Amino acid sequence: MTHLDRFVAAAIISLVALPSLAQDWIEYIHLTERFSVMLPGVPEVSETTHMSAHGVIFPARVYSVEASSGNYSMTVVDYTEAARRHRERPDQTDASSGERVWVMDVRASIANATQNIRARGGDVTFDAWADIDKVEGHNLQITNPDQSRSFIAIHLNEGRLYILEGTVPRGYPPPGLVQQSLIFLDEEGKRIRYTVDPDGQRIATEQRELGDGLDGVTQMVVE
Repeated sequence: MTHLDRFVAAAIISLVALPSLAQDWIEYIHLTERFSVMLPGVPEVSETTHMSAHGVIFPARVYSVEASSGNYSMTVVDYTEAARRHRERPDQTDASSGERVWVMDVRASIANATQNIRARGGDVTFDAWADIDKVEGHNLQITNPDQSRSFIAIHLNEGRLYILEGTVPRGYPPPGLVQQSLIFLDEEGKRIRYTVDPDGQRIATEQRELGDGLDGVTQMVVE
């Protein structure tokens, strides 16, 4: 068992051992958006849009929960039709009309989202590369002007950009359970873990069943 696995196991055991906390938490599994995460309640879902690094508008959904322990959200930006959206953009220019510009736009999505979050302000106390099951991404920790703290994970997988954010009030512990529970799914709803080479190329994929969930925590599956 890795250090990360031990951390997750300890966090989950602590949660399940406290019924007053566990009764409101759910394991939220979204098969279409291909992610699973622990949240302190059923999220509200809203439609929005996201401006890419190359100025193209992409559809996105926000899954958000407000709780006494903080505010939590998962934003999923759909880049799966990036080639078409770039081809049909109304403000096409010579610079933006290259056949593979859309690939660069998708590849730039993590850096672009990270920069947008930095630009919101606050004191950035952690800013580094990260991965979940070798799905590469970036983590930020920000102390906001009101002294609340935001913990953000940004990852790109199979044409979707995931922005997981938890903001806790001043003096509250980090949202470790939410952060450490994020996993990515394949088209069959199975957990995926990649093997990568030194250049970051995915050379193998391991699949694992999700299982029946944790005792005391509701498992919510959304098609």
